[in-house]
Amino acid sequence: MMSNARRVTVVGGGISGAACANVLAAAGVQVTLRDRGRRLGGRMASRMLRDTGTAHDGRPVDIGASYFTAREPEFVAQVDQWTAAGVVRPWTDSFHVAGPEGIEGVRSGPMRFAAPRGLRSVVESMIDARVEVRSGDDVTELPSDEPVALCMPVPQARRLDDRIPDSSITWEPVIAVTCVFDERSWPDIDGVFVNDDLVLTWIADDGRRRGDDAPVLVAHVHPVLSAGHLQDPAAVVPQAVAAVRRVLGVVDYPAWVDAHRWTFAKPLTAHPEPYWLSPDGRVGVAGDLWAGGPRVEAAWLSGDALGRALASRMSGAQPSGR
Repeated sequence: MMSNARRVTVVGGGISGAACANVLAAAGVQVTLRDRGRRLGGRMASRMLRDTGTAHDGRPVDIGASYFTAREPEFVAQVDQWTAAGVVRPWTDSFHVAGPEGIEGVRSGPMRFAAPRGLRSVVESMIDARVEVRSGDDVTELPSDEPVALCMPVPQARRLDDRIPDSSITWEPVIAVTCVFDERSWPDIDGVFVNDDLVLTWIADDGRRRGDDAPVLVAHVHPVLSAGHLQDPAAVVPQAVAAVRRVLGVVDYPAWVDAHRWTFAKPLTAHPEPYWLSPDGRVGVAGDLWAGGPRVEAAWLSGDALGRALASRMSGAQPSGR
């Protein structure tokens, strides 16, 4: 029997951690959400532009996830709430596709949602007031007297508890390169999937995504190229900028550029199970590796499901371990 059976520590301040913490708090469990970042968001990260030498300082830019979709009823209901509150907005259901030499056409799909204040604001807005948040808290050892929910990529979770099954699923790295221009000089796009290119896989028009038409692009570097530059992300900037200009036909050079690495940007596939929970209920893992991901929606569903499982165990029920 655990000495503090009505308290849970959630490690990881992304959308899965926030969803898990909220469910537990609603069930009357004392929850501490610990995250090593200065602000919550995880891979739904936004940065504030500073010292760019342009008129866009103080503006948020999404440097992690580019958007999200919603299809499961529970998440659709949550997105409807965020939309009504002005936290998110429908962005687009059509992206362009391009090859190495330029744009080739348009591809339609589900509605993609974005956030006017950056996707980080979605996570920050959803935290239940009853959750104790500890930012800038780098967890190196798990508490011994209470259950723990590790809401993070499995390779990171295994550093804290090697009982977690090692997954054979590969995680792709990505370097996100932000380009701030003096003015817009590219075709009318929202985003571009770049196929068969050795440098880029994706370009987002952050001005269209934000809804203010600022001349800001965010490009995702090909995972193979990213993997070779994780120790020095800035080294890939010249290639990334040249590729952005080549694909979009941009003559101008950006006035300011920055690169951010994501070592575990996304898993190539995902488990159908909603989460992993140790047989003794001591440690659980949630995130976009579960619930049929990898998607933002899957991360939310996974965290929500793990929170419910832990709350159920505390109330006397005993759900299966996985």
